[in-house]
Amino acid sequence: MTKKKNNLILIIPAFLLIGIVIGIQTQELFKQASIGLIVGIITYFFLKYRNKKLNK
Repeated sequence: MTKKKNNLILIIPAFLLIGIVIGIQTQELFKQASIGLIVGIITYFFLKYRNKKLNK
């Protein structure tokens, strides 16, 4: 069985891109992009902590 690659870091740019798309639609590009970046970073650290806790 092959080991699954850990692509958890890809969550940050995904939330950033979602924020940019919402910002384009609402004419608040930088505000929504920064919110998406912050949410992506928070989600990344939360899932990293959860995975570390589950693997013990």
